[in-house]
Amino acid sequence: MNEKEEAVRFQLRSSLDKEGQIHCVAAHRIAEKFRVEPLSVGKQADELGIRISRCQLGLFGYTPKKGIPGYRLVIKLDNPPGAASASVRKAAEHGRIPCLTLWRLAGEYGLTKRDMGNIAETLELKITPCQLGCF
Repeated sequence: MNEKEEAVRFQLRSSLDKEGQIHCVAAHRIAEKFRVEPLSVGKQADELGIRISRCQLGLFGYTPKKGIPGYRLVIKLDNPPGAASASVRKAAEHGRIPCLTLWRLAGEYGLTKRDMGNIAETLELKITPCQLGCF
């Protein structure tokens, strides 16, 4: 293991919430800080037995355990933003769209990442792959 990997692991351990998990946003900040791919941070968290929570798209991790109401925050929208929805639909392949694509489109349309998760949910798209490797 090199120094950068050790530093990432230290930062992961130092960034845990009260349930011993790391939030998606914190994992991405670690990737940025150490100039590594988010997937690398996700893999190291997995190796350390650290669960990632509070997905920025709203897909998982908003309660301590799966199955508890509120675990997922995404909702189907009655009136999703037209232009953004069209772009999401266009970017999807075989009913799937990457997390990174939704993030990019959020920036292009001035929407939140959660908004994009809601649009994908409304369009019944599966979001995969996750930048951190969660799914």
